[in-house]
Amino acid sequence: MQIKVIYSLIDNMVNFKDKNMPAVIDKALDFIGAMDVSAPTPSSMNESTAKGIFKYLKELGVPASAADITTRADLEGWNPGFTEKMVGWAKKMESGERIVIKNPEYFSTYMQEELKALV
Repeated sequence: MQIKVIYSLIDNMVNFKDKNMPAVIDKALDFIGAMDVSAPTPSSMNESTAKGIFKYLKELGVPASAADITTRADLEGWNPGFTEKMVGWAKKMESGERIVIKNPEYFSTYMQEELKALV
């Protein structure tokens, strides 16, 4: 019985992404999850990339929600400070607040194409 429950939990974790969010958000969070999520503060490059991702998601009409980010962060063990920054930027982007992207070139054409293909 316990083994069955454990396998069920593992299956839910493995298939989490497919069941709970749009593919474009899932992919965006994959890009963010590839950053140094163990640091409390993202590097300048990661900050610009994340802000670019959130801005582009809004332009595509599929903004990232705080719940999506927090759920992924909890599942993958992101640093709480890192998560807080990501949630804050996503909320600002969604609300239309001004955000400065210091190095927009870090959000690459490749990332844009990958995200756009999923909308």
